[in-house]
Amino acid sequence: MSKRFIFAVAIMVCILTGAFFAPYLTNGDPQYIDVSQKLMAPSQQHWLGTDQLGRDVFTRLLYGARYSLSIALIISLLELSIGFLVGLVVGWYQGKIESLFLWLTNIIAAFPSFQLALATVGILGQGMTNMIVAIVLIEWVYYARLVTNLVKSAKAELYVLNAQMMGMSVIHILRKHIFPFIYKPILVLGLMNIGNIILMISSFSFLGIGVQPNLTEWGMMLHDARTYFRTAIWMMVSPGLAIFLTVIAFNILGEHFDQKGWTKKWKN
Repeated sequence: MSKRFIFAVAIMVCILTGAFFAPYLTNGDPQYIDVSQKLMAPSQQHWLGTDQLGRDVFTRLLYGARYSLSIALIISLLELSIGFLVGLVVGWYQGKIESLFLWLTNIIAAFPSFQLALATVGILGQGMTNMIVAIVLIEWVYYARLVTNLVKSAKAELYVLNAQMMGMSVIHILRKHIFPFIYKPILVLGLMNIGNIILMISSFSFLGIGVQPNLTEWGMMLHDARTYFRTAIWMMVSPGLAIFLTVIAFNILGEHFDQKGWTKKWKN
């Protein structure tokens, strides 16, 4: 077991523990305002200092992990579900439906994901729901393309051809003979992509078009800290480091479970 993997697991354990036990590890409300305590440097009373409204940064950091991770997980599950179902259909039936699918995905893949999602949010309007919809609308195609290629490859195997000759139904073949051989790379790439999603969520919130200001989220914490970068750098360091370590941890975990180089083909 490599040191990188142990490091990633340790980071994830710390983050998940902090997020899950936030009410027990902190004594305050992440939105509690005390102007008399504003912009205080880290101390024994406030381990990571306070922000411009006197809110405890440590408390907000732990509660922010809840929002950042839960939103990223929701987006990842939606992308995976849509992409998996579409990929199964396209990979099995191919023909004209595959041509239409490839035409659509090539158009989407021609643009950087973040910029395209940003433009979509601009059309839909700001807010957490629209942000989730925008990211899912762009990112599901990559899962679908991967699943399509995996299904096409599995469909050419002798055991699948024999199952078709025996008159087994499509649903039975997909469930019994194809799904068991394609779900692992999907899960591995889904794990790695959570880090990318967290970056996108944080970027949208930093730009002011992500989650609502009344929600505690790492990107929103960076958004609030940008004005006080010179006078209260602790406001930016804490959420920025949390985002950095979380993304690194997810990437390392994904690479550890990637035994066949699936990540090298990601988004190809």
